[in-house]
Amino acid sequence: MTARTGIGLLLGLCLGLSVVRGDFSCGTLASKKTPITFWNGFTGPDGRVMLEMIRDFNRENPDVEVTMQRIPWALYYNKVMVSGLDGRGPDVFVIHASALTRMQRAGVLAPMDSLFESAIPADDFDPYVVEQTKFEGKRYCVPLDIHPQGMFLNKDMLRAAGLSAAPKNREEFLRAAKVMKSSETFGFALTAWQNNFMSLLPQFDGHYMGADGKVDLDCPGNVEALEFLGSLKSKYDLIPPPDNQLGWVGYRQKKVGMVWDGIYMLGDLLRLEGMNYAGAPIPVIGKHAGTLADSHTLCFRPGMGATQREASERFVKYLSANSLRWAGAGQVPARRSVRETPEFKKMQVQAAFAEQIPTMMYFPRIPVLFEMGIEVNLAVEKVIRGRATAKEALKIADENTQMAMDRDAEQHKKVVTP
Repeated sequence: MTARTGIGLLLGLCLGLSVVRGDFSCGTLASKKTPITFWNGFTGPDGRVMLEMIRDFNRENPDVEVTMQRIPWALYYNKVMVSGLDGRGPDVFVIHASALTRMQRAGVLAPMDSLFESAIPADDFDPYVVEQTKFEGKRYCVPLDIHPQGMFLNKDMLRAAGLSAAPKNREEFLRAAKVMKSSETFGFALTAWQNNFMSLLPQFDGHYMGADGKVDLDCPGNVEALEFLGSLKSKYDLIPPPDNQLGWVGYRQKKVGMVWDGIYMLGDLLRLEGMNYAGAPIPVIGKHAGTLADSHTLCFRPGMGATQREASERFVKYLSANSLRWAGAGQVPARRSVRETPEFKKMQVQAAFAEQIPTMMYFPRIPVLFEMGIEVNLAVEKVIRGRATAKEALKIADENTQMAMDRDAEQHKKVVTP
């Protein structure tokens, strides 16, 4: 073998190994980029906005390279959980605030207090939102946004019915739903039944859990909220038949004048042409204002090295500081300073939904949230279809959810060794 051949083989081996490892570590070809993997469920228009933000971050931070993987939400949490338990999880990933309890218990989240102490001011978030990030005194994520449930209106249908403004209370809401109803249209339709019901709970001082830590879905406030929702069909006949399935689709088709849904549905409306819509808070149906809300939060995997952790913190800081751009995808920024900017206040729908933040209520912090959601949805369906009273339906939901809680507690009981 000649010296030239030997050197060529050595360089070939070096380059080959560098491709396998994903960097260039031989001689002067060493790459200084720190790779960051970022997972989320933003598969719609919001994903395109996030991708643009990542490209700008990579351009402004030439020593870091963030790559994004989008996974449908229906598959997302299982993949994050499995990959995290195997030590193959993404470096940075999105978790809904409502799912933090189960994910933190599984050990796939790393504490992030250092980021708040060094880069992100904790007092720029609403205290209630910050509390959702804490477990045993430690913060495990950075809230990126808040997505409240609110009201979407068809402005043309509202105007045609002789109404000049969004309804603000029960009487105005019932009147608007009535005058916009015709042989071909409805003034109001239910969308996600579970969320429509839960959006009313804080208005009636309802709750999910009792002071004793037990499930309390059939408390008086919850019953009253569900009775109102059921009355829209049984008493007022203002909503489509349960099997009609108009809901959000009917709103998009201009067959429904008002719906209650999450701010994230705005991304769907932004793609439509000729839709004259507006956003507004959910009317005060109960004793006072209130709605359901959740958040997308940014999390880290445990076990990152110092270099990768620093790069990941820089990336999360960038997303948080530039969340006004994220708001354009159909979200409400979690940071108060961003919501106070003139640019955000010009976003009509987002700003209207944000008015509800002082009175919003998040999902309960329980590991069986999915099971509870199924039971609540069944309860609402029974009432809308006239198959049970609100008290009867919620009592069954309460009992079944408590059984799920008990099973979960038994399965995850800590074994104390002598």
